[in-house]
Amino acid sequence: MTHDEQKFLSRWRNEQPIYQAWGNFVAEQLSEAIKGKVMPTQLELFLRMPVIPRLKTEDSLIQKAFYRLKNYTDPYAGIEDKVGLRFVVLLSEDIKTIEDAILHNPQFWSAQKARDFQEERAERPFVFDYQSVHYITYSKLGNRYGETAIPEGIPCEIQIRTLMQHAYSELTHDTIYKPTVAATPEMKRAVAKSMALIEATDDYFSQVANVLSKATASYRKIAAVVAEQHEAITGLSSSLSPLNSLLIDHYKDIAPENFISDLQPFLDNKQFISNRVKVRSMESTLYRVPAILLVYFCVAHSPAMAKHNSPLSDDELEIIYADLGMGLN
Repeated sequence: MTHDEQKFLSRWRNEQPIYQAWGNFVAEQLSEAIKGKVMPTQLELFLRMPVIPRLKTEDSLIQKAFYRLKNYTDPYAGIEDKVGLRFVVLLSEDIKTIEDAILHNPQFWSAQKARDFQEERAERPFVFDYQSVHYITYSKLGNRYGETAIPEGIPCEIQIRTLMQHAYSELTHDTIYKPTVAATPEMKRAVAKSMALIEATDDYFSQVANVLSKATASYRKIAAVVAEQHEAITGLSSSLSPLNSLLIDHYKDIAPENFISDLQPFLDNKQFISNRVKVRSMESTLYRVPAILLVYFCVAHSPAMAKHNSPLSDDELEIIYADLGMGLN
């Protein structure tokens, strides 16, 4: 090992905790920002893989700094992916959500786009190649993670891909795009065909997603408003569940058109509902489900329809009717 390599590794070993802390910090801040943008969808459902900061290995760093013809003036500063994050989503249109989260946290970092597959596709429309969106976030002064102070200007690479792009990359990248194995024309042709299929499939999936989105618009609006109100009442983070979906699917057709605008005044006028939901949520699964607020609203406004073919049992409904001063029968 040369003197320059030893010096490089010595600095890296000293600074690894800083880069690990910066990766953890960026991962947590972005996850929280994305969570707010995709509610009521759970973050774990929107992101198709866990977001785990990864540090480059020593061998990989040395090879990139000194042996891969990168021609860095300052190899240590020039390598900006010493720590990296990967966000994997279902569709290419979901990538924008993560980009918005990256670009709208200027108090913590400055961000620079390093690669955009859509721009590359526009420049080379006949080429089907590796696709990913890359950003570099540079820490601003004053950030800390736990006991670790993070100096200004520490970089973190963020890769954003669809699930299919990620599968393609995992299958081909080390062979086709890195000099581990010499890629033959046949290999390149095969992966180009798979990339073309991935693009076409993403387009078809996006069309399906748009159709489903329009069909479920009323459901999602109701789910969002009851989740917000329920979290304010109970302090519990809202989550998707089969029971929540079942109740919304049934009662959304009973709820009047003004439900979304009238839910808050309804709860303000009948504060006992919020109190009872909060108390019962400590013991009852039903009252931990945000859609319970929709059930109360429908029982209050359409008591006869609210019990007809309800997914809830008579015993469960009887408590809600009694709370509202009504009998079930």
